[in-house]
Amino acid sequence: MVNFMSFTKWFCRRKYLLLVLLIPLLSFTVYHKFYLSVTDVNYREEDQAIQMISRYFVDDMEKLLVQRYGIDPQLMSDQELHNIDTYIEGYLRDKFIIFIDGKKVEWNFIGKQYDIDVMKVYLEIPNIAKDKLNSIGVESTVLYGVYPEQKNVVHIKVKDLKKSFVLIKESDKAVLKL
Repeated sequence: MVNFMSFTKWFCRRKYLLLVLLIPLLSFTVYHKFYLSVTDVNYREEDQAIQMISRYFVDDMEKLLVQRYGIDPQLMSDQELHNIDTYIEGYLRDKFIIFIDGKKVEWNFIGKQYDIDVMKVYLEIPNIAKDKLNSIGVESTVLYGVYPEQKNVVHIKVKDLKKSFVLIKESDKAVLKL
């Protein structure tokens, strides 16, 4: 019994000492959120169209809409603004630009939907013949005004050719040459 009691005291002291040493280390740890979006840019030969799906965290987009437009969008709620798509589309037209063979092209805003805490935005550029397609470029400055450390990952795919890019504030363009 004496050995067990000695061991228990020794163990408790060690546990206490470990806890005392860890608390200061953990208190100086800074919580840092990772700011990221992911966009898939796919050429669909059967539709002769470039279709894009961008994924943004809902809380990041909400913060952006509040800061940029001074609105309370209430995304993902029953009180979501009825014209919120207009704000989102307007913002993306300014911050998400597509180039075909070096020339800026307009995309169509198809819509958005929510998946847990992510907003998926659907865009399309119709009437693109593959034989006239030599390069696809993307310029994305989405969310840089809110989060300067934002990273926008872009995957561009045409048939069997696929390339991924990580766009940052200092380097916000990507080009896939075919």
